[in-house]
Formats: sequence, structure tokens, C-alpha cells
Amino acid sequence: MALREGALRNERFTEKERRNLAILDIIRRNREVSRAEISKITHLNIVTISNYIDDYVNKGLVLEKGFDVSTGGRRPELLELNAKYGYYIGIDLGSPHITDDTCIVGVMVDSYGRTVVKVKVKKEEEPQEKFVERIVGIVRDIIAKSKVPKEKIRGLGIGIWGVLDRYKGTVRYAVEKGTMFSYTTLQSMLERDFDIHTLVEHDATAGALGEKWMGLGLSTDAENIIYMCSDSSCGLILNGELYYGASKSAGELNINPPAPNLSDPNCWAKYDYGCGFRSRGIDLGISAKAKAYLSKNGAVKSKILDFADGKADRITMTSVIEASKVGDKLASDLLIEAGDYLGAKIAFLVNLFNPDAVVIGRGIEKCGDVFLDSVRNSVRKWAYEESLKIARIVPTSLSEDSIACGAAALVMQQIFAKI
Repeated sequence: MALREGALRNERFTEKERRNLAILDIIRRNREVSRAEISKITHLNIVTISNYIDDYVNKGLVLEKGFDVSTGGRRPELLELNAKYGYYIGIDLGSPHITDDTCIVGVMVDSYGRTVVKVKVKKEEEPQEKFVERIVGIVRDIIAKSKVPKEKIRGLGIGIWGVLDRYKGTVRYAVEKGTMFSYTTLQSMLERDFDIHTLVEHDATAGALGEKWMGLGLSTDAENIIYMCSDSSCGLILNGELYYGASKSAGELNINPPAPNLSDPNCWAKYDYGCGFRSRGIDLGISAKAKAYLSKNGAVKSKILDFADGKADRITMTSVIEASKVGDKLASDLLIEAGDYLGAKIAFLVNLFNPDAVVIGRGIEKCGDVFLDSVRNSVRKWAYEESLKIARIVPTSLSEDSIACGAAALVMQQIFAKI
């Protein structure tokens, strides 16, 4: 029988679980490593390490590969993770704000975190029932393409956008929509249809873990990581563990504003309203500002329109990015302004949490160097020097797969912790 979310995941790990994760992650990252090397890295004595390793070997998670070259004395035996011990599925449900390139991304990874299968489907406006059926179909497609035996699939993770209420099993879309979505319906259907342990997680939290466990851009010793889902939410890894908060809904960067009054020039919903605590949307308002400017200033010549079939109402963030790449000044100015705005928000988080790294994801990393340079300049302008000595501002190294991979990593982490 499939375990429910609360049975599979506790937010705080026990000391034994932390040791499991530390040891197995060392083996996973190093590919081949000896007991002595693990003892040296973890500062645990060799007898303790051997007891843990013997248990992993007996359960088939770790393989004894052979002997390394001796540096004097007995040749050390090398260990490696059994990649085929288990496979993990991760699904990124995508943003609720649907643009031309909004997609649902699903992956299956092995026990090393290597992608075995990837499925990508364009997201559409549709009733919740149809949406749930679509996700079930994606999972079925992933399993069929992988040809992995059912008993080897250890779990399924879902990354979802919005404010999660883990007690009611709902998610509220906090930025573009005010609708509620019952993720327990999706979770129950997946567990019933596939008999797979299923977890539902905030997409930014999944993205943070994806970078920590599978990303190439962060060093293994980064213990404090912020993953930015555009400007509306962030995933937090503090002291090496995911941070959820008291009600398990930490990470929202958007205020909960009153109903908009667009006749008021100072209404919070206006693009240029000066409140940094509200979200401009999944694309940082780049497309909206480009549309408004070019509609108002019809005589302005811009390559943005060339990438939007000559029509202002078809402008997307991609139109602006492509125009910037060919030297369009308006496009570059829009990206610089958006980067300056996001950088101020990140600077607040850098001052508050003093992270090793801030990872920019959810598609806005595609805005390129002009945008990222503006973000970094803004962070330097607003953050304290003491915090900036450590913090790196980097784009996600997993691109559009970061949240799906992170959702799979979440399940893998729970399995590894409780082995």
C-alpha cells in the first residue's frame, strides 16, 4: 500500500537519517570511494562507517566494486552506488500563468540522479479534472518509455506552484490567479493508479533541492541556498536542510494584497507601483511593459515586434529576449530594468539569510547575461558587503528540468534517509 505524504516525510531528519544522507551523498557524488575516504570527509570513525556501509550493501543500495591502488598497507575497497537500486519520477506542473512556452515537465532519474526519461508537454487552460488526467497520462508515458520494472520505481514527486496548505491538502495560486486546487486529489489518483509513494512539494522548494542534489553549478559544501521561482516565491535550504516554516508554507515573496482598484493611479496592481513585495508575474512583467510601451509609442522601431509577428499583443518574454540578443536597445533596457527590480528583492533575502548561493530559475534565467548582470549589480547596490562576500548569484544549472529533478530528488532523499 502506498504511503501518504506525512508517513514518508518528516521535515526534520534524525541524526541517523542525516548520517545516511551524508554517507550516501558522498558515494553518489564521488562515484567510487573507500570507507576510509568517507570516514575522513564525515569525521566519523571507520567502525561506524563500516556498519552503515555493510547495511547498505546488504540492502543492495551500495556495491563493493574492487580495490583501489594501495598507498601503503592494505588496499582500500572501493564502493559505488547501485544506480539500478531504484528509480524516481519527478513532475513539474508548471506555472499557472500560461504563456507560449509554459510546459509540464516530467523526468525519471536513477539512484545517481541521472535522467533516464524526460517527457515535456505544453500546458493548456483546462478544467482541473482534465489537468489531473493529463498528469496521470504523463506518468504512464514516463513509465512506459523507461521500461523500468514497477517494483524498482521507489517514488514520485510533484512540484506545484502556489501557497500550500498541507493540512487541507490545497494550493492557492498566489499571483496570477486566486483559485484553489486540491492537490490531494491528484496525489490520491497517482497513488491509486500506480501504487507509488507520492509527495507533493512547493515548486521553489523542489528547485532548491534539485540544485543541491543534481545541479552542476553549486559546490557540494553549499549549505545555504535560495532558489528563486521568478519573483514570487523561493525555496530555502538552511544549514543543509530544506526549510518549511511553522505552517510548512515558507518561501512566499508576494504579499496577499486587497482587491485591485485600477482606477486608482496608486493601485498596487499597476505595473509601476513602487512596492517591491508584490510579484510582477512569472516573466517579471517584461512582456506587459513591452506591450504597453510599444502600443503607446507606435512610431518607435523595435526588433521586439519583428519577433512578435509585428503585433504588440503577441509580444512575449521570448520576443524581448530574442530582440535583445540582436542588439535592440528597448529590449535590453526592459531586461535591465527587470533585473534591477529582481536584484533588490534578492538583496533583501541575501541580507536576511546570508546564503552561499542564490539560484535564479522558473524560466527567467533565459533572459541572459544582460539581465543577470543587472540582477548582480542591483544586489551589490542593496545588499550588505558582509553578506556579499559569500553569496553567488547564478542561473539554474538544470534549466527547465530543475523543479522536476528536484521533485524526484525529494523522494530519493527520503528513501536514502530511511534506508
